[in-house]
Amino acid sequence: MENNLQTIYLAGGCFWGMEKLMKSLRGVKKVTSGYANGTDANDANYETVCRGRTGFREAVRIEYDPFEITIDAILLAYFYVIDPTQENGQGPDRGTQYQTGIYYMPDDSAAKAAIERIVKIEQSAIDRERARGGINSFKYFSVEIEPLKNFFAAEEYHQNYLDKNPYGYCHISFKKIELLAKLPLAAMNYEKPAKEIIANFINSQGL
Repeated sequence: MENNLQTIYLAGGCFWGMEKLMKSLRGVKKVTSGYANGTDANDANYETVCRGRTGFREAVRIEYDPFEITIDAILLAYFYVIDPTQENGQGPDRGTQYQTGIYYMPDDSAAKAAIERIVKIEQSAIDRERARGGINSFKYFSVEIEPLKNFFAAEEYHQNYLDKNPYGYCHISFKKIELLAKLPLAAMNYEKPAKEIIANFINSQGL
């Protein structure tokens, strides 16, 4: 079965929370916290990355079974929990290591096409809100979309961090993680922004 697995890399702020979220999704087989798209292996350690000068993003490598979960479903969960307009940070965390990003294998044209289609939906919604003015006038889509250059697994104490430390810090609401784990994400059509799709589903089901 492992030969059939596909891989995508997501940066969504502190990797502890993103790892917890992605592990909760049915069809995701393995999630590894690490450092993506930075300088080189010598800098791929927590202390150095936190200085903010390596270009590395705290990210997770997601290995999933495409017969159980789609890239659309994974990105529905991703865009539901992140703020795609926040640059170099998520929630209270600030720094270039917390920049959001979606990274695909350079030779995976199907993943690239799916990501670009979904990003267009999310970006267009933000552009429309900005055009209306008001508090959203200065908000822009800020998620990096790039082919993967490199990825190095983080130190062992970062792996499965919130399983080892259930009361540890998590910038993603545990209620959102529990909700997304229960939803039929793979059955939802990604034709609107993730937050709108999931809100509509919750309302329709009285959840």
